[in-house]
Amino acid sequence: MNRILSRMGPAMRHSIILVGVTGLFWFAWSFGCYQTVYLQSIGFTASNLGVLNAISSAVTIAAVSFWGMVSDKIGSLRRVLILILAVGSFLYAMVPFVPTGYSFTPLLLTAYIPILNFFRGSVATFNENLLVRNCNELRLNFGVLRGLGSFLFTIGSVLIAAILPMVGVPNTFWISGLLMIPAIICIVLAREPNAKPARSKSKGGMNLGELFQNKAYVSFLFFGLIFYIAASCEGNYIPFFMSEVGVDSQRYGILLALRAMMEIPFLLFMVRLRRKFPLRVLVLGAPVLMAVECLGFGLFAHTLGGMLLCCTFFGLGNGLFIGSYLNYLYELAPDNLKASAQAFFASVSSVAGILGNLLGGVVFDAIGAKPFYIVVGCTYLLSSLVFLMSFRHKKAAPEN
Repeated sequence: MNRILSRMGPAMRHSIILVGVTGLFWFAWSFGCYQTVYLQSIGFTASNLGVLNAISSAVTIAAVSFWGMVSDKIGSLRRVLILILAVGSFLYAMVPFVPTGYSFTPLLLTAYIPILNFFRGSVATFNENLLVRNCNELRLNFGVLRGLGSFLFTIGSVLIAAILPMVGVPNTFWISGLLMIPAIICIVLAREPNAKPARSKSKGGMNLGELFQNKAYVSFLFFGLIFYIAASCEGNYIPFFMSEVGVDSQRYGILLALRAMMEIPFLLFMVRLRRKFPLRVLVLGAPVLMAVECLGFGLFAHTLGGMLLCCTFFGLGNGLFIGSYLNYLYELAPDNLKASAQAFFASVSSVAGILGNLLGGVVFDAIGAKPFYIVVGCTYLLSSLVFLMSFRHKKAAPEN
């Protein structure tokens, strides 16, 4: 494979490898989205799941910051991504082999899943980081490449939804792990983004103060906190919502497929959108669209068809968010702290995950599915309002 790639021009070679990095990764990831369905099937309630996800988010806070600083310290995002993806995929593949049906099973899984999330919880963040930095440095179209990732996620989601009755939910874990091997190979072949090992002005350590003196970056962290509280509640409890309204939760993959497919339009046209609108405006629109899905769930979705209609808006919002927020972070961060900037943003999302999961499971069980999603929709709208108020710091952030 190296010989074939060496005969191509640099731009074509890097583009093909990055297609593999994002496309194969998201294809494999689509097979591994049934953890909530699996836990629900072995007796986890919404409250149990909330506690487990909160602990996992706490672990991810430490993990993503740790791996981000390691990446900046050694000047290699790629090597860190290879490590955490390989180990995380292996540990995830082992989940169905954890004994079930015993009184100690919930405790065992509550210990095991956070351990695997020390690795797996960071991989999507670092995979996106590798793609967006290479696209910026090589002047490649991030939206098109990431759109191909969403397209393959759609294909994978439809495929696994179709064969799920035959393979069973437990087998999705190790299938996802096997499918991740080609993605790891592509990352091995991928170009290392330009980055110098980070150094502080004084002896030892990194000068992380550069990040936190940037008011636009700090404001974006506050937005991220509220946004990801809503996101953690929205995504984690959909199978429970489906069960409450009488829709088979094994059709969850169909919803994921549609949402991923609807990410593609905004990703494909992201370059044109960035020419007409500042990145912060594009980021602002994303949670508004996501709120439409949640409010739709709460107000009128009673069937799979109604849920699919609502999910269309979430997919559009997520495509807008994916195509804009990474580039917005890239512009805000100093050259030697780009991985740390994204890592700390991801850590804030994990803090939000703790709050969202601890509160979300309890609130879901207390008020029911429909009122719960109305609350989540309002939280998305609140995050938009907070971000809008931060526009006074726009001079601190260079525009496209």
